[in-house]
Amino acid sequence: MRIFHRLAGVILKFITPKETESIREEQMLLHPGIPGAKLTREYYENKFAILLAVLTIGFITSVLILIKDIRQSGSIEYSRIERRSYGEGEMTVPVDLYSDGKLFQKDKIITVAEKHYTEQEADRVFKKVETELGSSILGENQSADHIDHDLTLPDSSEHYPVSIEWSVGDYDVLDNDGHIQRDFHDETGRTVELTASLSYENYHEDFSFFVKVYPLLLAPEDRLSYEIDRTINRYASETISADAQVLPDTVEGHSLTYKRSLPHTWIYVLIMTVFAAFLVYTGKDHDLKKEVGKREREMLLDYPEVVSKLTLLIGAGLTLRSAFEKVAMDYKNRTYGRQSFACEEMLITVYRMRSGVSEYEAYLDFGKRCAVKRYTKLGALFSQNIKKGSLGLLPELEKEVHDAFEERKANARKRGEEAGTMLLLPMALMLSVVMIIVIVPAFLSFTMTF
Repeated sequence: MRIFHRLAGVILKFITPKETESIREEQMLLHPGIPGAKLTREYYENKFAILLAVLTIGFITSVLILIKDIRQSGSIEYSRIERRSYGEGEMTVPVDLYSDGKLFQKDKIITVAEKHYTEQEADRVFKKVETELGSSILGENQSADHIDHDLTLPDSSEHYPVSIEWSVGDYDVLDNDGHIQRDFHDETGRTVELTASLSYENYHEDFSFFVKVYPLLLAPEDRLSYEIDRTINRYASETISADAQVLPDTVEGHSLTYKRSLPHTWIYVLIMTVFAAFLVYTGKDHDLKKEVGKREREMLLDYPEVVSKLTLLIGAGLTLRSAFEKVAMDYKNRTYGRQSFACEEMLITVYRMRSGVSEYEAYLDFGKRCAVKRYTKLGALFSQNIKKGSLGLLPELEKEVHDAFEERKANARKRGEEAGTMLLLPMALMLSVVMIIVIVPAFLSFTMTF
């Protein structure tokens, strides 16, 4: 990198980068105590050195690739393009076509198929595949003369591009996949012919394999299970016209008894009951908290109106208690309207004061019962008024009215933002649907084109 730093230093002698002053100020903030000119020069020197290094590496790489392409893009010797080997697929080769020494067509695409076997080569390949199949189809069996496990019949060769189809001479013994039939029980064994039809392009050849198949070798438990199933099915077919299906009592010397399985419905009901009880138990607490939250929101919503009424009445000359009682009694004597938790608490406070509780204590209890910060503050303000007098009460209430309405507007904006946030998910889903409607047909048409 030293050479790039030196080159960068030389370049900086002839080039003055823009925004040097702002860079100098930012560098001095990051490195206090170092001269700004030095910091700026080092910054741009490093910057240009990295730029030169990247450009140099990219240029050298591009030149090397160009040289390689030039060598590969020379005249095709003897007008021959090497094919890919058998089974590797075709390839496309872009060429520039010249006619009479002049460029006739640029970037012409020539499709070169993979190498294909001749008839003699295909015959030799078929012979090799036959040899491979002689041992590979045995699977877990040791010899073709004693087959007591399922055979493995592949549909293609592992080493050659040859497809294979199988046919079985005796389907009572084997199926097309080489599985021994479960109801085959000839202990002396039976010879079965397997025919493998090998094909490659237009070449086909059949080979036959002979295997001696014995009953499927099963573990005692598996054999007993198979015999039980077979016997139950036989009894079912024999008693198909009877009023009831008969079940076997013994199979291969084993006595059988049957019991109806105990349904698990009761377990599911029990689990659902416990789960429902848990939901109800926790759901009630959740509903209670929601109600408390709703009450608090409604009280905050009513607070500006309550305080403004009190302010208006006190400003008109009423005492605090008279104004408080009037707001509460107006709510009590209303003929319509929703329930107001704040006015309900005010009514309780009025009744307490009429029953002999002091105003000071009643207003403090009012704030505590409301359990809302605004009302607690209001109750404390009223209590202070009882002690200190009502001289400064009206200005305090007017200030409280202003703050309450400002807070109400802020809450309204907040709820609007929350509602907008909740709409983001439906909007995102709608956008996804629109994108799918637009993109999928375009993608399908593009795929069909190719």
